[in-house]
Amino acid sequence: MTDETRTPNTANETGGAAPEQQAAPAEPIFAPPERQSVVRVLRRYFFTGLLVILPASISVFILWKLFFGLDAILGPFVTRYYGRDIPGLGLVVLVSLIIIIGSVASNFLGRRLIAAVERMVNHIPIIRWIYRTTKQMFSTILQERSTSFRRVVLVQYPHKGTWSMAFVTSESGGRLADDLGRDVITVFLPTTPNPTSGFFLIVPAEDVIALDMPVDEGLKLVVSAGVLSRDRPDGPHA
Repeated sequence: MTDETRTPNTANETGGAAPEQQAAPAEPIFAPPERQSVVRVLRRYFFTGLLVILPASISVFILWKLFFGLDAILGPFVTRYYGRDIPGLGLVVLVSLIIIIGSVASNFLGRRLIAAVERMVNHIPIIRWIYRTTKQMFSTILQERSTSFRRVVLVQYPHKGTWSMAFVTSESGGRLADDLGRDVITVFLPTTPNPTSGFFLIVPAEDVIALDMPVDEGLKLVVSAGVLSRDRPDGPHA
């Protein structure tokens, strides 16, 4: 057998298999499941939609209940007077009545009349306590220029090393400072999520850490138990 006849076989032996005998490219061992990524995206969209819908729905529900609740106070009297039910008219009458009472109470005769009524109420033991408590609470909440809560601070409560948010009610301890022989301030430490209840504390002025935070933002932080903090923007998160 000559060298010319062995040439093709030698090429096959040295060059590998023929084109039709070459192995096909191997399939990847693991292909990322597209179905799982779609489910993850849909789940993210679902929870984002909940974060948009739930606060709006709850707000509308509360306003709806508040509207009809206030409207029902004088609504039956208005309906009896007009002979038909007009939704919202009772609320309008109630707001107008409150404004009229406020205008009367702001003049000289109104203040004298209110002072006389309060003197009479102060002679009734149980009613006196209820009236004073509710008046003080709503005066703190509703007065536009109220300085009851001056600034937001941190105090060590309930034990040393644990910090709680509080609101300064008095910068000067007055007689308390004289009795204690040191500079003290009085603070109100609200509870979460109901900031209308809490603790009255007398703390040394040097043990208080002042926060660069408005009072309304501090209240929002207390009500939300720290969820709505300044380093987190409000709104849905993907």
